Amino acid sequence: MNKIKFIPRDPIKPIFAIKISPTLSKVLATLLDGKERLNLLKNVLGIDPKRVIGLKNVLDENKNNGTIVIIYDYIYEKIMPKYDIPSDDKGFFKFKIYDMDFNTNINIEDLIKK
Repeated sequence: MNKIKFIPRDPIKPIFAIKISPTLSKVLATLLDGKERLNLLKNVLGIDPKRVIGLKNVLDENKNNGTIVIIYDYIYEKIMPKYDIPSDDKGFFKFKIYDMDFNTNINIEDLIKK
């Protein structure tokens, strides 16, 4: 009998996150399927369809609800891997979060290349 040795893959890391507009957040809330939400965001924000992204509902310092899209450094081939959203003990994220102007065309892949 042969033995198989599994080599764990390094965890994928977030590059940055984007705070999405309240209007887009309401549109996402109408979609029940999480995969549909991610596909819509990838289409709207110009993200590679195979890039790993995550959604997280957040509260800002003024207690306002919001949603952020976390962009990861990994592009998958067949199946999207599991991921975690790194934060410290106090609940603060360990990556930068940006505000974007949703009145302009947004292409995240172009931003990543720069």
